[in-house]
Amino acid sequence: MLNQHIIPSDNSETDPLKSAAIMFTARRREQEAAELSAENQPTSRRSNPFAAAMVAEILGSKTEAIPEEAKDAGASRDTPSLEAEKLLAPSTEAQPPGTVQDDAPHADHERPEPSLPESELKIDEDSDPVRLPKQAREFGLLTRADVQAEPSAIPLIHGLISKGQLVMIAGPSGSGKSVFQLHLGAALLNGPVVFGHAIPKRARMLYVNLEGDLKPRLEAIEQHHPGWSFPAPDAMFLTRPWRLNDRDSVEDLANHVNQAGGVDVIFIDTLNRATPGSDENLSTDMGMVIAHANLLINLTGAAVVLTHHTGKAKERGPRGHSSLYAALDTCLMVDETESGMRMVELVKTRQGPGGKKYYFTIENIALGEDDYGLPIVGPALMEVEGSPEVEKAATAPALTPQQKEALLALTLHMQNGLNGEPLEGVSRDEALEVVKAAFSAVSSKHRSTRAREAIDALIEAGRLLQNDSGMLTIGS
Repeated sequence: MLNQHIIPSDNSETDPLKSAAIMFTARRREQEAAELSAENQPTSRRSNPFAAAMVAEILGSKTEAIPEEAKDAGASRDTPSLEAEKLLAPSTEAQPPGTVQDDAPHADHERPEPSLPESELKIDEDSDPVRLPKQAREFGLLTRADVQAEPSAIPLIHGLISKGQLVMIAGPSGSGKSVFQLHLGAALLNGPVVFGHAIPKRARMLYVNLEGDLKPRLEAIEQHHPGWSFPAPDAMFLTRPWRLNDRDSVEDLANHVNQAGGVDVIFIDTLNRATPGSDENLSTDMGMVIAHANLLINLTGAAVVLTHHTGKAKERGPRGHSSLYAALDTCLMVDETESGMRMVELVKTRQGPGGKKYYFTIENIALGEDDYGLPIVGPALMEVEGSPEVEKAATAPALTPQQKEALLALTLHMQNGLNGEPLEGVSRDEALEVVKAAFSAVSSKHRSTRAREAIDALIEAGRLLQNDSGMLTIGS
């Protein structure tokens, strides 16, 4: 149809009408190619009144006014054609490997993180169902996912002590709490297990010794447990005065500990010696002690283990204000039973139910002589495996004076034996005669009854052991 509007002319290359027609034809073909590529459907020149009007304008012909809908149609065609040209242009050029893939649009869940700093991003965090607003997060508010992502406490003695915890070992004077505490420290340095609890990895310790002679205790442990040692810098000790109730002292200790490479656990023996001038029964004084203990934990990341005394009523737990006990993550109570057995009870733990009991004895190890030729001994702990018999002996009530007298008489009788030869055991009748002889102060009318009662009580307490044949031996 285009040829019907072209006025014939000569073949001169300067003919303006001919040049205009050629230019229009070329432009039209490019437009059609673009439209075909963008819309994937053929386009007829007859169906385009806007194009016909343009031809007429170029040729100087008179045409009817261009309808507004035609102009709109032409505009709608021009826009996608230009976009198609932009989309098609890169595909006609050689591109380096990976360029096309990088330029391709990403799915919403695969979009890369924005490269701008978070402070420059304009994100409506209040509408984000996953993350809390920035200010809330800076304050410390957490979602369930945030809590799940937080690192768990690192166990030092699994089920007993973890890093970052506040622990107490309490007991009466002479109960063996210091020996027990130092044994835990030695096991953390050398052993895989202590009292049946796994030690996941070797730990580093600081032992703040403010009470008692430390040297023989360390020597006794090393001699009693071959291969155990306290190597530097995994084991560090502080024996000069130091105050837990003084903030500067706490910060100074933490600074030096961190400079020395840090530790996993800090033992403080004892709390009373570390808090001179503080009243254990005042909430203000104990609140300060708790705050400083937590400060030491925060500055070093270590567990802090306090050795403390019980009051006159040891069943009431550690002496002092109740706020101290409430702040503990773990509390272990040490006591010496009537049988001489030492018992440790886990009375409080945040890692599970308490009530578990452990048993040990203390053996005095000969360490040679001092400068005056006098013997040196040091205490070493020996773990005792729990059993019904051990628990029965350890929890037996205190012996009465008569029961103690009967036990002493039977012990001496078995040690001396016949002609100086120790006896492995005695019959019940023989034991009754020995005890009756020891009860000379008891009237003869009641002597046999009292002797029989004493022997039965000693058997019940586990201080005397009776086999199937009725023979009696001294219990452990």
